[in-house]
Amino acid sequence: MRLGSRSAAMAFRAIARATGETVRIEPRISSEYADAEADPDRPIREVTATVAFTPVTDNLDGSRQGTKINTTARFSQRSASIWLTPNLYNGLGFEIVEGDAVVMVKRPKEPKYVVSRDPIFSDRGDVSILLVMDGNQ
Repeated sequence: MRLGSRSAAMAFRAIARATGETVRIEPRISSEYADAEADPDRPIREVTATVAFTPVTDNLDGSRQGTKINTTARFSQRSASIWLTPNLYNGLGFEIVEGDAVVMVKRPKEPKYVVSRDPIFSDRGDVSILLVMDGNQ
């Protein structure tokens, strides 16, 4: 199945219907010296994206030679990402960039997320966007 074919488009629509969730993408301008603010050149969009939350546990091992302290700390967190079809991403009318905000519309108690790095494009054209919780909320 080729990316631009009708069957590929139908498959992407079927996946979005089955696993999709409404998210609001809020473009922001980030600055090193100020809080992020809304980007007036890129409008806020609500789209249907596939949302994935993955629990992650990681160990941080450390040791010190001087007083012979061996420590281990375990951090638990939740990684979040959204997945957009090629047509949906191209239909936004702008590029999603690091620092843009993402809100899970159907989950009102969920915190606001921020795009942690530029989107990742697969060889099939679909777009994965990695998120982190907004520390300013």
